[in-house]
Amino acid sequence: MCKVMLPMAAGLVVFFFAVLLSAAAGGDAAVVEHNFVVNQVRMRHLCNDTLVTVVNGQFPGPALEAMEGDTVVVHLVNQSPYGITVHWHGVKQRLTCWADGAGMITQCPIQPNTTFTYRFDVTGQEGTLWWHSHVSALRATLHGIIVIRPRSGTYPFPKPDVEVPVIIGEWWQRDLVKVDKNFSIGGSFDDNPAAATINGKLGDLHNCTGVAEDNFVLDVEPGKTYMLRLVNAALFSEYYFKVAGHKLTVVGADANYLKPFTTDVVAVAAGETIDVLMVADAPPCRYYMAALANQPPVPDPQIPVFVSRGVVQYKNIPSDAQNCTEKSPLMPVMPDQHDTITTFYFHGNLTGMQPGGNPLLPQVRDRVDERLFLTLGKGSMCTNNKTSCKRGGNPESFEVAYINNVSFHLPETAWRCRTCPAGHRGRSTSPTRR
Repeated sequence: MCKVMLPMAAGLVVFFFAVLLSAAAGGDAAVVEHNFVVNQVRMRHLCNDTLVTVVNGQFPGPALEAMEGDTVVVHLVNQSPYGITVHWHGVKQRLTCWADGAGMITQCPIQPNTTFTYRFDVTGQEGTLWWHSHVSALRATLHGIIVIRPRSGTYPFPKPDVEVPVIIGEWWQRDLVKVDKNFSIGGSFDDNPAAATINGKLGDLHNCTGVAEDNFVLDVEPGKTYMLRLVNAALFSEYYFKVAGHKLTVVGADANYLKPFTTDVVAVAAGETIDVLMVADAPPCRYYMAALANQPPVPDPQIPVFVSRGVVQYKNIPSDAQNCTEKSPLMPVMPDQHDTITTFYFHGNLTGMQPGGNPLLPQVRDRVDERLFLTLGKGSMCTNNKTSCKRGGNPESFEVAYINNVSFHLPETAWRCRTCPAGHRGRSTSPTRR
């Protein structure tokens, strides 16, 4: 019997049983409808009340569940003071580019006290994706998971007993709009979050009044298999993820099935999703899961260590078990904060399935009509139209990313979908000045 755990408000989880999934498997495509209300609420962490912009009062936001081929409809009401768009990260948006939610590209921001309806299909995709705000740095608190399940009800790997979203994020005590402006103006990023989070929980490493912050707790039963749907919702940092005493079998990334491989550490880049299987085969005890931010090897200035911990807690722990009290779960040995070799080897092992193993994998054309060369890089430019200046880390210059020596600047009016397939009615918001 498959059980699904999805994040709800105040840390609650809701369980959906396999009988419900199997009843829908193989049926007609459905319309999955959600209401998103974007507003600001105060949340208290680290002895401070912080005003944060969230969806439906939740951090992280609500989960979107669908089956391959379904239509997703999201009615968004913007009660925040900011213009908002929502990007459905990784959804291919075939024939629905206007629903992509890229602010000032496919859509003008949804203005305060207005509404907008997103509608798109999730055809030809299965796995884990996520949604997030695409205006300013508000995605740090405006985000949630997207789960697309196979309509057949089967996976190209052993079916897990339980599915668990694990959203790695960050807790910011600074104004995220100002954080984004500082980065946009200077080109360098010297603002840091206050803490890392797992499913919105800061973890017991943080303690400002003698009472530790809450941990995300995953209750497991011996012998069962758990699919952890990992999402890195951090603004910039890649994160290492481990569970003490357990191996993780990687089976998917960014809604693509992978050739399975087993590891004890997972590297999840910012914006990336990784699906792993974890068998509860360790001695019944309490084990920490940990997420550690991977930073450049030569930080300048020195970057703080960002780590969050959750707990994998076995049911029916023997009374004589060693090191299994609530205050002393077993901690995994994490890579060094500046270790980049581990992520290099991890991502080098991500291998797509052959077409026979992945029914959704399209056939790749053998013939190439035209070859394109794209050079990606990052450089420094002088401020105030100067021709020479000091590089990086000072007010004289700022960093820019470029492709073929061309950088990008957001337009002042949103681009429209000017051409659409014959007979297909497209929709987009009207372009307006910011």
